[in-house]
Order: sequence, then structure tokens, then C-alpha cells
Amino acid sequence: MAGYYPSGCDNLIPAHNCDPCEGREFGRLRSGGFIHKDFVFANDDTTDESEWIRGIDSGEIIIIPETNGEMPEPSEKVGTGYGDTVETLLGFDFTAMIADPNFASNCDFYNAIVGNRNYKFYFRTSSKTYITDKTVTIIPKFKVDNDINSEVVWNVTVKWQSAQFPCPFETPVNVLTQCYIPN
Repeated sequence: MAGYYPSGCDNLIPAHNCDPCEGREFGRLRSGGFIHKDFVFANDDTTDESEWIRGIDSGEIIIIPETNGEMPEPSEKVGTGYGDTVETLLGFDFTAMIADPNFASNCDFYNAIVGNRNYKFYFRTSSKTYITDKTVTIIPKFKVDNDINSEVVWNVTVKWQSAQFPCPFETPVNVLTQCYIPN
């Protein structure tokens, strides 16, 4: 008989790391891009530069090497609670924004990728890189200010829902900070 078990599900929780010598990570989405949902890193090794190159060469990884942007705190999605529990955490709504300064030459690219739901998003902070576990909604926009000294850039909003935060890993710097065109 199927049943509902609200508090009998204990997940193994790893130990909290309280290393006072861990280096600090600094903000800004310094580069970003997209990884096709069907691309798989060999041995799940996202730090292997040759795997990134393989994805770029096959057209399954798109690198935007120099951006600026942010990922605000995600909004929690909650559902009904049961018993004495007020509500249940279902997951999070994530949003990231990047600005791509390569404007005119990327009009065709952004027109083609707008709304495409076949890609995960990756982004880089000061020394770490993160990959979403879900595909994302890609919303590129630009505006022209009434200011002769302002830049016209692509402002790209990326949205996804997940129960998991993207976890950081060491950035394969020689790949994610370079401009690559697939072979």
C-alpha cells in the first residue's frame, strides 16, 4: 500500500566544512555560456580543459568569455505543509543576468538561441565555475540609451527552476576566458 511518510525520510547529510583557511570567492559573473543538455563530460570531469574543447568543437558548448553580471539569491518555491509543518520547500526559482559586450556581431546568435530550452547555463566567478543541473530559459535583450557615451550590449537573462544549487568547481581558466569558434 502506498503511503505518505512526512518525517521518516532521513537523507545522509555530509559533514559541514568549517575550514578557516579556505580561500574567498569573489563575485561578478565574469564569463558564461551554454552547454547543450545532451553533452556529457567524460568521467563527469568538468575541470578537464580537453572536455570543454571537445564540447566547443562539436558545437555543444558556447563560450561567452568576458561578461559582467549577477545571480541574485533564488526565490524559494514552497508547497503545502502537513501535520505540524507550515510549508514544504519544493525548490528554487533562479535568475542570472549577464551583459555581453559583443553586440553587433551576435545578433544572429541571440535571435537563434532566444527561448531555446535545450541548454544548461554555466557561469564563472573569480576562481570557480558553476553549471545548472536543469535546462534554462534564455532571454536576450538590448536597449539604446539617450546617451552618446553609453554602450549598447546584450543583456541576457537566464532562468531555471531546481531543488539544487549549482555547486562550484575549479575553473578551467585556459578555456573559459578565451574566445573559441567551433572547428
